[in-house]
Amino acid sequence: MLKILGKIFNPSKLGDSITSGIDKAILTKEEKLDYMQKMLVLYEPFKLAQRILSIMFSACFLFIHLITAITHFAYVLRDKDATPIISLYSYNNDSLGTIVLMVVGFYFAGGVMSLNKK
Repeated sequence: MLKILGKIFNPSKLGDSITSGIDKAILTKEEKLDYMQKMLVLYEPFKLAQRILSIMFSACFLFIHLITAITHFAYVLRDKDATPIISLYSYNNDSLGTIVLMVVGFYFAGGVMSLNKK
């Protein structure tokens, strides 16, 4: 048992580990830049997911609005009641509008919040 305690509390190794811990706890500007460069590499899959989500939801949302706008235009030209088409606008905004806003916010603001921590 004394051997185990001697290995754990060896004064020379204890001093080295304390010095090493203090050195790792205090970062210089160069070390922060190195860590940031490593972090950017780790963010690449995150950025890919952002792009895919942004394209999927935005394209779907805009396609539905485009089709609805074309149909609305055709209804107006033929002097028909466009109330069902206007309800489609509202339905698209209510169902996909919030999601698209969140995804676009996620795409453009993703990672910005965490970079400004001090």
